[in-house]
Amino acid sequence: MVKVKEIMKKHVIVASKDTTLYTISKIMVNNRIGSVVIVEGNKPIGIVTPDDIVMLIAKNKDPSKMKVAELLEMKNKPLITAKPNENILRITKRMVKNGIKRLPVVNERQELVGIVSDKELLLISPELVEILSEKMKLKVEGTPSTDEVISGLCEDCGEYSDELKHVDGSWLCPECVERRSA
Repeated sequence: MVKVKEIMKKHVIVASKDTTLYTISKIMVNNRIGSVVIVEGNKPIGIVTPDDIVMLIAKNKDPSKMKVAELLEMKNKPLITAKPNENILRITKRMVKNGIKRLPVVNERQELVGIVSDKELLLISPELVEILSEKMKLKVEGTPSTDEVISGLCEDCGEYSDELKHVDGSWLCPECVERRSA
């Protein structure tokens, strides 16, 4: 089986948590990339994607005034990474399970050594298209009834959950349901 180190991109665009989200968006546009890895030293602590910036704008936040550190606090989830020697099937399943498209690759000292995205996975192993497309089909097939529990992104915190519940017109993860009822 193909290993992550064989397909990962070794040149990763990084920024610090003190960078504004406006600057991050310019970095993504100028470099034609879909994410910027946030590092302290050479250790990744987060990742910013266009979806993050769109979510903030939808919440009426100003990207020119908001720093990455604030976004990472809002996201409040651990960064999911890959190791260079992991096989691509394993990381593909991890990406699908967590609803993410990119994984920073770290060495044994947790230092950033690369990044792998769904694009590299699909280019090297087209049979993974079936795994990814099945999961995506489950997300878009029909409108679930409001008494079902579904998988997807929480409409409050933006986190992926396999236990979303419909509450007051929004699909929420268990933590946000509990927060709203408190």
